[in-house]
Amino acid sequence: MLRPTIPLHDLSVYLFGADQVWLAAEVGPWLAGSPRFRAFAEAYRDKIRKKVRGLRDDESRRDLAFELAIARRLLAERRFTVEYESYGADVRAPDFRVTFRSRVRFNVEVRRLRPSTANPGGSAGQSSLIRAVVDKLGQLPPAMINVLILGSDGGASRAETLVPAMLWLQERAAQKEDALFVERGFTGSRDFLRHYQRLSCALWLEGEPGGPRATLWRNPQARHVPGADLMKALSAVVL
Repeated sequence: MLRPTIPLHDLSVYLFGADQVWLAAEVGPWLAGSPRFRAFAEAYRDKIRKKVRGLRDDESRRDLAFELAIARRLLAERRFTVEYESYGADVRAPDFRVTFRSRVRFNVEVRRLRPSTANPGGSAGQSSLIRAVVDKLGQLPPAMINVLILGSDGGASRAETLVPAMLWLQERAAQKEDALFVERGFTGSRDFLRHYQRLSCALWLEGEPGGPRATLWRNPQARHVPGADLMKALSAVVL
């Protein structure tokens, strides 16, 4: 990754302007504290600036902050090279494409559950998590390792809900409940499983990435499984 060349203040002003004070205050310390993240933000400054200009409320600001927080965490691993929306901003595809040790490529898709959909515990909490997972399955390309990272700002725990939610989906597919999956945008349980097998693993982060509570789930039906060295590197930066 290239070294940053734009002065820090100028980069911050370019990215966030004068209106996005909260986002500038949130992301600014990351730019100052991580040369690799700063170089990433500089390389993708036009893309980030466009996203910032499209923000309309606090929740969308927090969504973008969470997305950039994951990029910062990934860049903390020097063996990772991170590309931002390399498939194109107008294509339903993962947020990041990461290269590990210059030879292993994998995708990372990010989703922050908002307070209205992040009710902790119980069937409502599991249902909102299931909806988020099912929605993201449609963005995972075939023939690659795909990692899904979900989280919230805290207070809405999924630490104990992620695994049961994934098992629930597996059971519904095994019982061939086609109607359920048709309602969720698939042609049936077989079509769901075809997309489901593209998901290599999922992580739930409670609060800030790197916080004390996190859950990692590995898909036993995944067609492409991360190697032990890749999982160790990934776990070290996001768990």
